[in-house]
Amino acid sequence: MQFNKKVQKLQRILRRRKTRGLIHFIYQNIAYQLRNKIAYQKWIKRNTLTQQDITSAHQQIVQWQLQPKFSVIMPVYNIEAKLLEKAIESVRKQIYPNWELCIADDASTHPHIRSILTHYSQLDSRIKVVFRTENGHISAASNSALELATGDYIALLDHDDELTIDALFENAKLINQHPEADFIYSDEDKIDNKGKRFSPCFKPDWSPEYFYSCMYTCHLGVYRTSMIHEINGFRSEYNGSQDYDLVLRVVEKTKNIYHIPKILYHWRSISASAASGSQAKPWAYIAGRKALESMLERSPYPGRVEETANPGIYRVRRDIIGHPLVSIIIPSAGTTTKIPSGNLCFLENCIRSIQQLSTYRNFEIIVVDGYDIPKATLEKIVALNVQLVRCAEPFNFSMRINKGAAEAKGQYLLSLNDDTEVITPDWLESMLELAQQPEIGAVGAKLLFPDGRIQHVGIIILEGNPCHAFYGFDSEQSGYFCSNIVNRNYLAVTAACLMMRQEVFQQLGGLDEDFPLNYNDVDLCLKAHQFGYRNIVTPYAQLIHYESASRQKGLRPGEWNKLNDKWKDYFHKLGTDPYYNPNLSLDAPNFEL
Repeated sequence: MQFNKKVQKLQRILRRRKTRGLIHFIYQNIAYQLRNKIAYQKWIKRNTLTQQDITSAHQQIVQWQLQPKFSVIMPVYNIEAKLLEKAIESVRKQIYPNWELCIADDASTHPHIRSILTHYSQLDSRIKVVFRTENGHISAASNSALELATGDYIALLDHDDELTIDALFENAKLINQHPEADFIYSDEDKIDNKGKRFSPCFKPDWSPEYFYSCMYTCHLGVYRTSMIHEINGFRSEYNGSQDYDLVLRVVEKTKNIYHIPKILYHWRSISASAASGSQAKPWAYIAGRKALESMLERSPYPGRVEETANPGIYRVRRDIIGHPLVSIIIPSAGTTTKIPSGNLCFLENCIRSIQQLSTYRNFEIIVVDGYDIPKATLEKIVALNVQLVRCAEPFNFSMRINKGAAEAKGQYLLSLNDDTEVITPDWLESMLELAQQPEIGAVGAKLLFPDGRIQHVGIIILEGNPCHAFYGFDSEQSGYFCSNIVNRNYLAVTAACLMMRQEVFQQLGGLDEDFPLNYNDVDLCLKAHQFGYRNIVTPYAQLIHYESASRQKGLRPGEWNKLNDKWKDYFHKLGTDPYYNPNLSLDAPNFEL
C-alpha cells in the first residue's frame, strides 16, 4: 500500500515536472535525509552528558525549592526480558532521585515477566508492581499502574523504551521555573535493539492545530497527577491511541503547557512497535480518529475528521458557523504582464480563478489600484463584478490593503496578491474554518510556483530573519514530520494570501504603512502573536504564486533594520521562534540539524 502511494507520488511529479524535475526531487529528498542522518550522529556526540554535567545537575537539585515527585507509569505485557530490563534500568539511572516506578503487568503469559518485576520491586523500594489477574489491554493496565501513583506528576514510559538519564531532572528543573506547569513534553528519537539512535523528532512549542493533525507531543509526556485523575485516566475504547485521547482531554483543561527542547526519550523500533513504521499498528490510527471525533463532540467548533494518505495523519474539518461574507482585497500594481500559459494578465487571471473555481460563494472582490490599470483590463475586471478602490499614492502594499479593508463589508478579510491563481476549489472554506476561531489570528495558504515547487508553507524567523520554510522544494515534499501537508502553526504567514477576521485586523491597527513592500505581513503576524493569537498555514488552500511577477522583487534599503528595530525586544523575549526547535539549523529554514 505504502509502496504504491510512493510510486503514484513519483508519477505525479514526472507528469508535472518532467524527467529532470523528478530526478531533482529524488536527489533533493535523498540529500536532505542523508544530511540529517549524518548530522544527528554528530549532534549526539556534542550533546552527550559529561560527568561534569551530571555533577552540576546534582548541585542544582540540592538548591531547588521544589522537589516534585514523579510517578513513572509503565504497563507491561509479554515483552522480551532484555528490553524490559533496559526500560526499568533507564528509570533507576535517573539523575533526579525523587521518583517511583509504577508497573502494572497485564496478565502476561511469559514466565520471565513475573520474575523480573518481582526482582526489581525487591531490589528498589521505589519500584511498585501490581499483577493483574486478567488481560485488559493497555488502557486498563495503565490505569492499574496509575492507582499505585503517589507522585505530583506522572510520566509515561512504554515497556520497551528508555528514558535518558536527565529526563526527570529536566522536567523537575522546568517545574521549578514554572510551578504552574500541568503538561510537559519533550523531544525524542528512536533506538534499535543494538542501542543505535536515529530519527530524532525536534518538536515545536505548543501548536494546537498541528496536534489536531498528529499526536506530535508523544514522548516524553509528563502530566500533573491530579489532572489525570480529574479526567478519569485512560479510556479503553481508544486503545492504541489512548495517549492521544488523554492529551486531547488534558489540553481542554489547561493552558499551562510547556515544551523542553531536549531529547529525553528513546522510542524502541521493533517490528511490533509503532516506531518501526506506519503499518505496525493499523488499529491505532482508527483509535486516533475516534479520539479526534470525541474531541470535536466536546468542542464549541464541531466538525468531522478526515483521514489522509498518511496513516496517523488526520485532517480536522470544522463546521463553518453561518455563511459570513469574505472580502478579498487585491492590491494591484497595474501591470499588463500576461501569465506564461495564457493571454490573461495576472490580475484578470487571479480574479477569474477566484470566480470560476471557488466553491464558497459568499465573497466580494475589492481591487485597490493606483489609477494605473490599463483601460482595456479595467473594463474587463469591472465587468467581473469587482469593486474598485483607487489610491493616488505610489504603490504601498500596506496602504492599499488598509484602504481596501476600510471599504470592505465582510466579517473576514483576505489579502491576496494579484499574481496568484486559485487551484483548490475549497480554499476559502479551508481558511475560513480556522479563521473563525477566536484564538486564531492570521491564516495563510500553501503557495506554489507554476512548476509545483513550494513558495510558501509558513514563515520562520531565524535570528531576526524572516524565512520561508522549504522554499523551492517540490510540493510533494511532506516536510519535517509532515509539516508541509497538515495544518501547522507558524509565527508568521505571507500576506500574498492571508485571511483574518475584520475585528482582529482593526484591533491590530491594520498593516503598518511604514512597511510599504516587505515585512508588512510579518509585522502583522507578530502583532497578532503578541496579542495572544495563533497564526496558521493550511496546505489545503493552495494557489499558484507567480512571485513578484507584477512588481519588482527584493528588499528595499532599511526594511530589515526597521523590522528588527521594531521587534528586537519581542524577539529577545521569545528567544527563538516558538514553532522552530532551537536544535535545528539557523542557516536554512528547512528543519535540518
